[in-house]
Amino acid sequence: MRATTMPQVGARNELIVLRAIRVSPEGVEQSDLMDRCGLSRQAVSQITRRLIERGLVDAQPLHTRRRGKPAMSMRVEPRAMLAAGVHLDPAHLTVTVVDMLARPIGKRTLEAPGDDPEADVDRIGAALEDIVRELDQLDGGDQWAAAALQGIGVAVPGALDAAGGKVLNPPWLPGWRDVPLLDLLRARTGLEAVLDKDTNAALTAECWPGRFPGAETVLYLYVGAGVGSSVAGDGTIHRGATVQAGEIGHLPTGLDDSRCPCGRLSCLGRHTDIERVLERARAAGVPLDAQARPAASLAQLGSRAAAGDEAAREVIAGVGRALGEAARTLVSIHDPHRVIIGGPSWEHLEEVAMPAVVAGARRAFDGSHDLAVVSSELGDDVGAIGAATLFLERRLSPALS
Repeated sequence: MRATTMPQVGARNELIVLRAIRVSPEGVEQSDLMDRCGLSRQAVSQITRRLIERGLVDAQPLHTRRRGKPAMSMRVEPRAMLAAGVHLDPAHLTVTVVDMLARPIGKRTLEAPGDDPEADVDRIGAALEDIVRELDQLDGGDQWAAAALQGIGVAVPGALDAAGGKVLNPPWLPGWRDVPLLDLLRARTGLEAVLDKDTNAALTAECWPGRFPGAETVLYLYVGAGVGSSVAGDGTIHRGATVQAGEIGHLPTGLDDSRCPCGRLSCLGRHTDIERVLERARAAGVPLDAQARPAASLAQLGSRAAAGDEAAREVIAGVGRALGEAARTLVSIHDPHRVIIGGPSWEHLEEVAMPAVVAGARRAFDGSHDLAVVSSELGDDVGAIGAATLFLERRLSPALS
C-alpha cells in the first residue's frame, strides 16, 4: 500500500527502521540504519527514539575507542509484541504463541478438527488462554503476556475467503464448509485475527527472520496431507487473485499413465497425498497400524524406512521422485534463488525423498541454475509459527502499511 499523507509516510518509515533492526539480531548502529533505510540521520534518530520509548527497541552503548557520544547498538525487544498462531490441519490443531522475532514461546497440540467448528474454536480459545496464563505465571504473574498479545493468525489448507475471514471448502476437513472462522475467533478471544493458506503461512515464517536476502525469489514446497507451494519475491508472498496460488496437486508429473479423477495423467497428488502413500506402503507389504491416524501411520513408515526396510524406502523414494518432477517444473516457472521444503509430513520423508527432490529441482534449465534446495528448520510446527507470523507481518510490514 502506498503512503500518501505525511502521517502515513512517517508510520511507514518507522516500520522500515523497525524491520532493519529486527533482521539484525546481533544489533545495528544508527549510522547503518541510515544506509539500510535510505533515511536521514535526523529521521532515523527521531524514529529510534520513539521505538525505544514505546518499548519496541532496546539501545545499548557500544564500547569503542571513539571519542564523544558513544554509538548505540539497537535491538528489538522480542517480548514487546506477541502473536498467536493457529494451524488447522487434518492431523491436528496446533496453537502457538511467538515473540516479535517469530520464536515460539508456548504451544499446545490438540486433537484433529471435528465436525463442529464452534466447538473447535472454543478448544483453540481455551488452549490460547492456557498458554498465556502459563507465560504470565512464569514471569511473576504480572500478566505481561496478556498485555503483549496483539492478535491471531490462522493457517488453513485449501479454499478460503481471506478478506472475509471464511473457510470455504478445505480438503480433508468435511465439517468445515463456509465457516466464518475469524468472526468466531474474534468473538471467543476478543483479539484481531487474520487468515491465509498454510503454504503462504509457512513461507512467511521462513522469510520473517531475515535469514536470506529479502530480494531473493523463494519457492516453498509444503508437504502435509497433500502438497502445495508458495512463492515470494522481494519479501512479498504471491497469493493470486483469490489466494489460491500454489495449488499444485494436479500438476502432471509424467511418472506413469495412471489417470486422476480430474482427467489428467499422473497428477502430483496421486503420488504424494498421504492416504495414497499409505495405500502403496500397505500394498508393498509394509506393516502399518491399521487403526492409527494417517499422520501416525506416516511416522511409522518413516521409521521403518530409517531402519532399512527396503519396501518402505522405495515407497518414500517414489514420493521424492514426484516432488522432484514438480520442483523441476516450478523452478522453470519461477526461477527462484532457493527452494525450501517443509510441512508436517516432511520430517518423515526427508531422509529418503530429499535426494530426488534436489536432483529434480536442479534439472531445470538443463542443470545450469545455481540453486539452493534445503529443508525448513522450523519442523512440523511451521504452519502454526507461520500463522502467527502472518499477524506480525500484517502489523509490522512496511509493504502492508
